[in-house]
Amino acid sequence: MKTQPTRHERRKLHTRRKLLDAARQEIARRGYEATGVLDITEAADVSKGTFYLHFRDKEDLTRTLILEGFAALRTRLTEALGASPRPADSMEEALRVVFRHAAENRDLFRIMLGRQASAELQMTALEYFSNAVEEIIRGQIVPDRPLPLPPDLLARFITGAGVQVGLWWIEDDHGLSPEAIAAILYRLLTRGVLPDSLPVSPA
Repeated sequence: MKTQPTRHERRKLHTRRKLLDAARQEIARRGYEATGVLDITEAADVSKGTFYLHFRDKEDLTRTLILEGFAALRTRLTEALGASPRPADSMEEALRVVFRHAAENRDLFRIMLGRQASAELQMTALEYFSNAVEEIIRGQIVPDRPLPLPPDLLARFITGAGVQVGLWWIEDDHGLSPEAIAAILYRLLTRGVLPDSLPVSPA
């Protein structure tokens, strides 16, 4: 039987949450490199000593923040793909889920992948998305014929294209809904970049 958290444990969890929320706000506003522990603690209204009771450093806190975001996204993907009527619909639905989640958490996606994100955080995010896409390819998409390329290669290609399109959409306001940008990316992935009627320039 699970026991209820004590008052001390609840207070500790509340302080940890304040630090995570403050970090998300300050890093999104200032950029990862420009945000210091002091900026986070002042925004959370706690001391630096309290910060180090919860996290080793800013990187540890930020990684925790990103992993929370990944867990929430993974839950949404699992729920959506479980309800997908046909395997062929899975990738398109997955893109819609990701872009809806990004729209609701723009600050977090900027922290992970935006112009001011650290290289390590970008690599962490890219690895997560690549693994998630590969899992969808292997477990959800059942083609009528063998895939033309290895699933891990396809996953990395889709991730690269998706992240670049997503950053273009997240960093600036282009007036496109999550469903619209997901449809554009899905069309590019499945039909190619150039329309059939457009002649290819000679080399």
